[in-house]
Amino acid sequence: MPTQLRPAAPGGPATTADGAPPTAAREPAAPVAEPAGQDTMLLDLDLDLDHPAGPPGRHDDEHDDVATHDTVLLTPGHLGARETVLLPPRDDIAHRETVLLARGRPPGPPRPSGAPLPVAAVVNTVWAALQVLAPLLLLTVGARAVEGPVAFLLSTRLALAGWLLGHGVPLTVPLNEHLATLDLPPLLLTAVALWRLNRAGVHTVRALGAQGSGSVRAAALAAGSVAAVYCGLGVGAAALVDGPGILVTPWHAAVNFAVLGLAAAGLGAARAGGVVRRLARLTPLLLRDGIRVGAVATLLIAGVGAGAVGLAVAVNGAEASRQLAAFPGGALGQTGAVLLCLAYAPNLSAWAASYLLGPGFEAGTLPRTGLPVFAGVPHGPLRGPGWLLMVLPLLGGAVAVVLLAHRRLRARQTRSGDVVVPQPQWLRMAGSAALGGAVAGLLCAAVGYVSGGVLRTPGGELRFGPAIWPMAGMSALVVTLGGLLAVAGVWAYRARPRSRRATPDEA
Repeated sequence: MPTQLRPAAPGGPATTADGAPPTAAREPAAPVAEPAGQDTMLLDLDLDLDHPAGPPGRHDDEHDDVATHDTVLLTPGHLGARETVLLPPRDDIAHRETVLLARGRPPGPPRPSGAPLPVAAVVNTVWAALQVLAPLLLLTVGARAVEGPVAFLLSTRLALAGWLLGHGVPLTVPLNEHLATLDLPPLLLTAVALWRLNRAGVHTVRALGAQGSGSVRAAALAAGSVAAVYCGLGVGAAALVDGPGILVTPWHAAVNFAVLGLAAAGLGAARAGGVVRRLARLTPLLLRDGIRVGAVATLLIAGVGAGAVGLAVAVNGAEASRQLAAFPGGALGQTGAVLLCLAYAPNLSAWAASYLLGPGFEAGTLPRTGLPVFAGVPHGPLRGPGWLLMVLPLLGGAVAVVLLAHRRLRARQTRSGDVVVPQPQWLRMAGSAALGGAVAGLLCAAVGYVSGGVLRTPGGELRFGPAIWPMAGMSALVVTLGGLLAVAGVWAYRARPRSRRATPDEA
């Protein structure tokens, strides 16, 4: 039967509503009126008669502590060992301050929440490699199936050879009854492989339970494990490819795969593990903005180069169509030529960017290969209206600084609803623009280095790619100049006199 209990007075035993001890309560008592002005909750507990509520002394101790509270939670005897929870008044809850929790886990040691590290590294790395290898293998098998019977072993070797070349591993193949070594990686394939390795690092950190923890050790363990597994895959692929018709050096594959795996997986692990955010908070704002300006300007310059390649092919469309139609192998050969042009499109974009910056690039005998993309390769410096294209890299640096100014000077709304307008720091912004030019120079040098290559034949070496250090110097110069001009333009725009709208009285 339901029994209502009320808190005992200090020093007295707990009683029921009619004043009897709890153990003697066997009949329903009259309801207890709630004290005015308080939010009191009386819980009706259906006590089991076979399990008495326990000695009165226990209730005395419990109710002495809660007699002065607005809300009392009483438990039956057989639950007396559980912790008593005190609920504050409803009005007090409504006026409490809201607390915002940070993203991810707080800094601290990682807690394992997934597969063990070796298992996670193997699964994620093999899956990343298969996502790049599977399309290559399908294209190779499909192309050979059109020609006739498919030799799966040879098709697998060809697909693995393209995969190795995408990681910068040189291949030695027969060319005009001689052996030639090709060391020119298709950067589109390289970019896809790095993207998947980056995701492998992210998933490995998640398997360790260190996502958002800021643990450098966890990020290093994840990146090192992925790099070790990827190095083993590269050595295995080189061992399968090396043979009649294709020669590969296994140690070269081991070094390239380990370096690329460590770099890409390390970046993904550091980003997912909160290390990048942690380092960003420790980095001075001037340096952080300079890195951001340099990275954005480099991407814009590369985009300008890609646009220049497309424009050159479009202008020379007739010659490109003639070369594509004359490519051997019919429709299959033409499809392969188009795919090859797409694979080397990032390389050509970097070369075109170097051309627009001024230093130019070396192309060897590429225009004689018959690929349609080389129909637009220039044979000299820009002339006439073409000089206007050289302004585009300068605009890339200016746009990067304008985006930074928009980020730093935009009005922000606080949690309380107030609008805060940051005060412009023009000297700091100019310093970030100059630092961004140096960062862009280093990044352009790295892009120019990886986009180039060499073809070694018995007759000599044919080099391809931009002049690296002149390209780096010019990119640093144009990004710095464009950034400083953008700072001056933003300052003039914000300092201009603004017209004041007339009030009704003045009108």
